[in-house]
Amino acid sequence: MQQEKETYNKIIHAGVEVLNKKDYHEAVVEEIANLAGVSKGTIFFYFKTKEGLFKEILLSLLNELEESLTKILEDVKLRAIEKLKSVYDTYIDFQIKNMNLFLAIRRELIKEEPVPRVEAIKEKLQKLTQKMLPIIEEMFKKGLIKKFDPTIELTEIVPSMILAYASAVSSMVYFYKDKIDKLKEIFWQILLHGILNEDVSINMLIFNKEK
Repeated sequence: MQQEKETYNKIIHAGVEVLNKKDYHEAVVEEIANLAGVSKGTIFFYFKTKEGLFKEILLSLLNELEESLTKILEDVKLRAIEKLKSVYDTYIDFQIKNMNLFLAIRRELIKEEPVPRVEAIKEKLQKLTQKMLPIIEEMFKKGLIKKFDPTIELTEIVPSMILAYASAVSSMVYFYKDKIDKLKEIFWQILLHGILNEDVSINMLIFNKEK
């Protein structure tokens, strides 16, 4: 059982490495097998199809990201706003590190047909945003976040906004690699001052300048 798990993990890790360099359609199972040190037949024993392997590679990547974000969100030493900033930074860094695979995830998500692997990826991403909900709800109760349209449940939108801004920054790495840290901060400030109440936003701006 332990050996099977180790073999499975070796294949997944090899798949992540290969697919971070090549498009899904360019990658061949033999290359993943060689890197993992197993036969092509062994891969199909575990995953049945290339599609199945691709799905598990993407989900394993999101599982790794979820673990990182969970540690941040459960850190009792961090304030709510610090947790969100850390989630934002971590999401950017993780995407840049695995850019090819995240591009693959985005391509999967825009497909209209209900493909099982796409639905599984959507569910995982929704789970990531839902993990931020308690913090966002806490900030709403404290009056830190603006109330816009009362017919829209913003507690569910704000987490998606944070990840969307993070994705926008990470996609700029191709053009502004040497300025990515500055872009991180610029986009974070734009996001913050868009969602926070004005008095909170001003106070935070003053605090940041004093630091």
